[in-house]
Amino acid sequence: LRCEGLVKDYPGTRAVDGVDFDVEAGEIVGLLGPNGAGKSTLLKILSGVLEFNGGERELGHNVQSGYFAQHRTEVLQSNRTVLEEMLDTSAQVTEESVRTLLGCFLFSEDDVFKKVGVLSGGEKSRLAMAKLLLNPPNFLLLDEPTTHLDMASIDTLIDALSQFSGTLVFISHDVHFIRKIAKHVIHVEGGRLRHYPGPYQYYLCLLYTSPSPRD
Repeated sequence: LRCEGLVKDYPGTRAVDGVDFDVEAGEIVGLLGPNGAGKSTLLKILSGVLEFNGGERELGHNVQSGYFAQHRTEVLQSNRTVLEEMLDTSAQVTEESVRTLLGCFLFSEDDVFKKVGVLSGGEKSRLAMAKLLLNPPNFLLLDEPTTHLDMASIDTLIDALSQFSGTLVFISHDVHFIRKIAKHVIHVEGGRLRHYPGPYQYYLCLLYTSPSPRD
């Protein structure tokens, strides 16, 4: 993905302030920063689900992007069972492989026959993540993927993403998840970016000693 001079304005505020953003194949990038810094807005622009006011966005050849929003559970069909929701996919899967993946996200035995509509918020988040990992695109953009997940599910997600061969850009406030996953950190604040070409520990070491944010 190549972006140049991205600008996004909302009434009375500039959420993304003329930033450049390049992602190479295979990179794992964490977008970090305070609430309201423009992280989610930027991720939506990168994923193509949000229009922007200025600049350019160019997706690479044969890149298939998948956006996992904070409110991803809204796309689930409440009248389906957990198993039916998982089997509604273009991926070539068997019921056995689907049930194995569901088991990794703590849906076991009769849990797979529960209606989606009766699931808790955490269960719906686990189901949405399991469905995404069933047939992931080669470019994932995840907004707070660990929200509502317990530690066992977070570790399952970390294991799955550690084996993912595509490109990943994510937003998270979960330090355990960030430490395990991020290979490159970008600090977002005031709609501008500061690049840290290293993992989370490298980011922490330089956070308070780096010069002012740059595009």
